[in-house]
Amino acid sequence: MAAEFFANNWIDAEMRNGKRGGAFCASPSPKLHPYILCNYDDQLRDAMTLAHELGHGLHGCLSRKQNYFNYETPLTSAETASIFAEMLVFDHLLPRQPDRQAQLALSAGKIEDILATVFRQNVLTRFEELAFAARQKRRLTADELGNLWLDANRKYYGEAVEIGEGYRWGWSYIPHFIHSRFYCYSYVFGQLLVLALYRMYKDQGKSFVPKYLALLEAGGSDSPEALLRPLGVDIHDREFWRKGFEEIVGMIATLQKLI
Repeated sequence: MAAEFFANNWIDAEMRNGKRGGAFCASPSPKLHPYILCNYDDQLRDAMTLAHELGHGLHGCLSRKQNYFNYETPLTSAETASIFAEMLVFDHLLPRQPDRQAQLALSAGKIEDILATVFRQNVLTRFEELAFAARQKRRLTADELGNLWLDANRKYYGEAVEIGEGYRWGWSYIPHFIHSRFYCYSYVFGQLLVLALYRMYKDQGKSFVPKYLALLEAGGSDSPEALLRPLGVDIHDREFWRKGFEEIVGMIATLQKLI
């Protein structure tokens, strides 16, 4: 299915003047196959980006059996296939790098991305919680929002980073707070969900695959809680989420060995 994207030219990968930057996968309707845009420069990070977008593409293809209203997934599970595909390609690429510096760069970059998603996006969510709770009592000034922003971020950085006074305005450049409230929570949920599912895949092997494909085929036909139940997942079980953190610990241990 992934090979079809290459064979049928469903990927716009070349870098050219006037082309927009970044990468995304467009899956507009179950009646149409998805298309991918990326800017591929033959770097390891580009391979990871393509894997991510191909994951979205596979999700879009597999869920085409759903009707238009059930086709798209909720935000909390929209990144499931993309992050899972990234993990597969990461584990494939890492041992095949002939240069240890390349292995270090690939490993460190992946861990940094995961930590930024699991922890920093959580900080953004904590800030939103503080802001909305305070807003119930009164209208907030920009200075008050800045204080709440610093409160949330100090817990994140601890004593490792000295936060300058100018950073109190950091909340103002994040459009999610205005246009897609509590959107950032979905990043945390999605990243930990996939890390936990990926740990299950490594533990269960081939028996996991049909259940995983059925999850992707279901699209947005039910809540994430209901769709994950056939995989033996209870999203209220703390031990399930611990699998995701264990995967992070394992990746850090691998990096330490490389160092």
